[in-house]
Amino acid sequence: MILKRISWLLPALYIFLSASANGMNFQAAVSKAAELRLYENPKWLSLLHIKNDSPQIKDSDFILSAGRFSPKNELDETLSLFFDDYSDAKCRFPARYFFLNYYIKFDTVGHKNQAECEELQKYKNYVPFDDINLIYASEVVSSASSMMGHSFLNAKGKNLNQTSVSHSISFFTELDSFNPAALIYDGLVSGMDGFFIVRPFEKDLNHYSKVEGRNVWSYTLDINDFDRTLIKLHIWELKNIEIEYLFQSYNCATLTLYILSLANPNLINEDILFVSPLDVVKAAEKYGMIKNIGVELSDDWALKMLEQEIQPELGGKIESLVFEDQEFSFEKLEPKSKRIAVEYLSYLIKNKVIKSNLTAKRLSKLSDIVDFNIDKSLDFDLSQFKNPINTKQDSILASSLVFDSENTAIDLSFLPASHYLYGDNRQYFSESELVIGEFTVRLTEKSNHLKVQSLTFYSFRTLTPSSKIVPKYSGSFYMGYRQILDRKLNENGFFDLSGGMGKSTKVHKDILLFSNLEVGLAVNTSDGFFYAKPSVGAIINVIADGKIVVEYQLSAGQYDTKHITQALSTKYAWFGIKNWTFHLAHKIYKSSFTKKNEFQLAVSMHF
Repeated sequence: MILKRISWLLPALYIFLSASANGMNFQAAVSKAAELRLYENPKWLSLLHIKNDSPQIKDSDFILSAGRFSPKNELDETLSLFFDDYSDAKCRFPARYFFLNYYIKFDTVGHKNQAECEELQKYKNYVPFDDINLIYASEVVSSASSMMGHSFLNAKGKNLNQTSVSHSISFFTELDSFNPAALIYDGLVSGMDGFFIVRPFEKDLNHYSKVEGRNVWSYTLDINDFDRTLIKLHIWELKNIEIEYLFQSYNCATLTLYILSLANPNLINEDILFVSPLDVVKAAEKYGMIKNIGVELSDDWALKMLEQEIQPELGGKIESLVFEDQEFSFEKLEPKSKRIAVEYLSYLIKNKVIKSNLTAKRLSKLSDIVDFNIDKSLDFDLSQFKNPINTKQDSILASSLVFDSENTAIDLSFLPASHYLYGDNRQYFSESELVIGEFTVRLTEKSNHLKVQSLTFYSFRTLTPSSKIVPKYSGSFYMGYRQILDRKLNENGFFDLSGGMGKSTKVHKDILLFSNLEVGLAVNTSDGFFYAKPSVGAIINVIADGKIVVEYQLSAGQYDTKHITQALSTKYAWFGIKNWTFHLAHKIYKSSFTKKNEFQLAVSMHF
């Protein structure tokens, strides 16, 4: 019996003496961590992805104190795992180990040394983090998966073999349903499977820029060696964890923000309501983390920009050179105009459609003209024409005073994410509108009660300019609840699903003309109908940070096939103050029975 006890005590005594000899045992480590209050350290909280005292990642393989979670309990459980002689904790949680060991020096404890973690060592050797870039792939508002863009990290440097490599570190979900209602429920309520991947960056760059035609912005971040190592090791910790993807609370941008908060804990202050991919970029800029900016422009975007920047007469001559084989001398142009003209020619012959219609001999001749005339000593950076950092914040609170000859009302609106057509869209690819989860209530003077004016689940409008060089269609979509006017111009609420297509044309750098044909289905508890709504309009950018939007709509088929309503709206918006928009609007409604004028004065705060 005594021998059995001795045989049991000897290993325990050995572990105790070994830990003591190294100056640290479990209780001493816990006491030291408590003394330093490491459970309150912002980096520790970021390692756990904590928001409002709760971890955003629920997987029990990641949160060790599930069921009784607190930052302190999680720290104690983590230390316990590190002191377990048979644990692989150093392989599972290298970032936690790196962080805790920095403060309480227990690097000799535990059975398994990190050098024995074969897969971790492979990752450390072949995924270098000499530089970390924040990547922003621009938005495609007509796509459910890309409507607000995408943000992720890019790690680059030289690997163990001294080969320069570059990797994407990205979190995303797969949309496997075409049912809008199912997408909304899964994305906002039940959650979707999130996928966290590390793969060659070139693959993502080619997909976004060449396949999807999106601009890809790269922001090189100013991060010290310790924090770059911590981020690198933390990304390893996330590789096999189940992470629930929720559009409004934990998306690609949220995860990126939390990872970067390991380098700057102030970033967490920006997780207020909804974090969009662009919010992460703005947060990094706000806290001084960006040291260099680069961009990979899509060919279509660059060509569109050059179409707008080049003088129409000069642009016409370059097009004649390409399409009609007319001679043109670049030598007569002043340097800046020459550089724009050469760039325009260069992007024209890179366009896939144009390129396919040119003979190899003609294409070679035009390429030689570009090479002969280009002057790279002149700075020419298309990325400076538009910059996503300069957009306004994409959550909006608005208050409007609405009045006509019979009534006065106040509208209160809340838009969790994104932007309106009348807003400052100068930094976007084209004029557009994206509305996600907007809620508007109206308080009327007569009835003195609140009425739901609209509840928009998801809607967009894209007014991409079309030209003979780059032909494009515009589009629209709406899904939600809104008021529809009857023949007496009284409002009735309907659930509405509609979509449309059209064309938009730039007739001047600051004037866009557009047309659209929308068809839809509206239903409520007592009525339902299909309808058509053709419209035409113009958007005019005016001096001093202003915009005028004029639109004429004809609604046919609402309530009955003979019912037609006409609407002419004119809106002036001014956005000269950062993150504020003011607008005035006048609307004329007319049916076969009556007519009314409506005026609106509104102010919007972006946050």
